Amino acid sequence: MAPLQKVVVVYGATGVQGRSISLSLLKSQQNFVVRALTRNPQSEKAKELARLGAEVVKADGFNDNDMENALSGAWGFWLNTHHHDPATQQPNGPTDEDLGNRLIEIAAKAGVKVFIYSTCESPAEFTKGVAPVPGMDAKHRCEMYARTFKEFDAVIGAFPGWYFENYVTPEYAQAFGGFPMFPDNEGYLTWHAPLVGGEGKVQTVSIEDDFGEMVHGMFLNPLKWKNKTIQCLSDAFTYEDMVKTFTEVTGKKARYVPMASADDFPTHGNSVLIELQDVFRYTQNNNGWFFGNPDDFATCQSLKDEARRDKGLEPEPVISLAKYFIKHYGPN
Repeated sequence: MAPLQKVVVVYGATGVQGRSISLSLLKSQQNFVVRALTRNPQSEKAKELARLGAEVVKADGFNDNDMENALSGAWGFWLNTHHHDPATQQPNGPTDEDLGNRLIEIAAKAGVKVFIYSTCESPAEFTKGVAPVPGMDAKHRCEMYARTFKEFDAVIGAFPGWYFENYVTPEYAQAFGGFPMFPDNEGYLTWHAPLVGGEGKVQTVSIEDDFGEMVHGMFLNPLKWKNKTIQCLSDAFTYEDMVKTFTEVTGKKARYVPMASADDFPTHGNSVLIELQDVFRYTQNNNGWFFGNPDDFATCQSLKDEARRDKGLEPEPVISLAKYFIKHYGPN
């Protein structure tokens, strides 16, 4: 008799995180069924997932009926809410924390057994209130709330580092001085940002290359990771090493120009940039540790290894900064 299918619901399946997880799980040799949730099943990314075998379902997280139907019969649930979504920024509307808590409640009631949440540790706790980051603290509270539900066999937090993908996003390049896309007036690709604190290393993950496989690995052995918040990172490096590596790969002039204070980081009233300013304050008050603790590469690699083994693929190390730059900018 064939093993029972395990339906894994992926919330926001066409987003950066959800798509990476969906693409990895669709190659699993387990009996997973990927139920990919999206507000727009007619988008190209949704159609791609459908062609690859996903069960694409139209669902809006703010609609309880949609989510109850989407989670019916599900074994696993991946959830990543977007705390900069304009829908959660309305004065009298639900916050991202409200939305996350409500979706947790619906999942528990639906009988979901494995809940994996895109989370953060609490900067307020690590810095004893000196340097909170409201969005990160709220996600931490959601994860802790999920752990109170006995209906779940396992609640797991997946905490991603700074995205490597930010280095191929023009908006981020412009926010930090132009690196690695727009030369300044002196012809340099300049990264202009506050100091990180501690050893100055930035914990970074490639969502496309590594993150999806790490979460895939969590779904393979959820009881092992029950009630754990897992760092998800590919590499860690200083800004000085970052620009040096880019120059070595491309031959282009690049430099890091530090800001004297996090207060000098321009936010332009943008909620994403305001949060990044808060993150710099947090890491400066926490030994430079974005994850709250020293980096744990071993767990990241083991999760990736398990996922690749499940897909019948050869082992592959998590991607390095140099390899990421080679992949996207190529050597001269």
